[in-house]
Amino acid sequence: MTAASPLDLHLHLSQVPAPASRPPEYRGLRRDEVRLLVIDKHTGARSHARFYELPDYLAAGDVVVVNTSATIPGRLKARVRGQTLYIHLATKLDAHRYIVERRTAGGGPDRQAFAAHETIDILHPLTEQVVATLVVEQRFHPNSRLWEVTCDRDLFALAARVGAPIRYNYVDGHYDTSMYQTVFAHHPGSAEMPSAGRPFTHDVLRNLTLKGIKVRSLVLHTGVSSHEVETDLSQYPVLPEWYSVPEGTAAAVNQATREGRRVIAVGTTVVRALESAADTDGCVAPTSAWTTHLVTPDTPPKVVTGIVTGLHESQTSHLAMMYAFTRPVYLQKAYQDAVERGYLWHEFGDVSLIL
Repeated sequence: MTAASPLDLHLHLSQVPAPASRPPEYRGLRRDEVRLLVIDKHTGARSHARFYELPDYLAAGDVVVVNTSATIPGRLKARVRGQTLYIHLATKLDAHRYIVERRTAGGGPDRQAFAAHETIDILHPLTEQVVATLVVEQRFHPNSRLWEVTCDRDLFALAARVGAPIRYNYVDGHYDTSMYQTVFAHHPGSAEMPSAGRPFTHDVLRNLTLKGIKVRSLVLHTGVSSHEVETDLSQYPVLPEWYSVPEGTAAAVNQATREGRRVIAVGTTVVRALESAADTDGCVAPTSAWTTHLVTPDTPPKVVTGIVTGLHESQTSHLAMMYAFTRPVYLQKAYQDAVERGYLWHEFGDVSLIL
């Protein structure tokens, strides 16, 4: 399946957004002190706050849905034909089949092809002893660095012992896996952190509850999120992701919808899960399944009315989803404002609230 992308997915910003090169804890901030860009989806009006002020923008009866997937240390050192490189775990399809991404020895994108049935040795990061061997089955999609492989070991369990968090070049150092976890991470399985939830703290959750705002959870295990391309998104694959919406969350969301309350998704992962579990009338059923569903202006949300999310880049499915919540011109102006005010992008950066 490919992502239909007739939209202009270029943000046309006056300058390149600055990435957050370190976690906020290493910048003298608490998690919940990152900045919060609040956007009125109907008018484009915006305001600026700190994340701990999130409860001030919500009302009793609203439902906030979070993703309890935990990040695995999915970056594995590997060797192929004598060449050292890295493998990023993306998705566990079943007990022995996985989707992985090929990266260079320096950690950058690597479009070199594996041969069918080629073997990939996974190495211990310190001793470089072989700890597992993958067998290449096929490329996941012609326009990607993703490959389907098999292994007779549980790679996710192995990664907990010999892997490292997936890290991109804008991050200035190697940080412990705990820096890539949210406060409600309980179910290991995400290759990359469901980062919209990172600014939440127990104080923020308590203040939401004290105000009568319901906090409910689901699971969606994220794959690798970016194709790192500057071309038409429609030419690139949608990675299947496994999700589970429990009965209590479905009931709370459906009640809020009936009562005209807001349903706030914490992250694009929660949007995908809820919308995948919803029928054509917007009723969410308790569901555990795989999804390749994308939310865009052509397939708008039926259930979710607002979103807490990071600041997204051009040419991404995440940006296409944002255009389903507000007019592109509103988002572009808000992002331009954020750039000028020094907001920081990516998983350790600032966040937005679209209501």
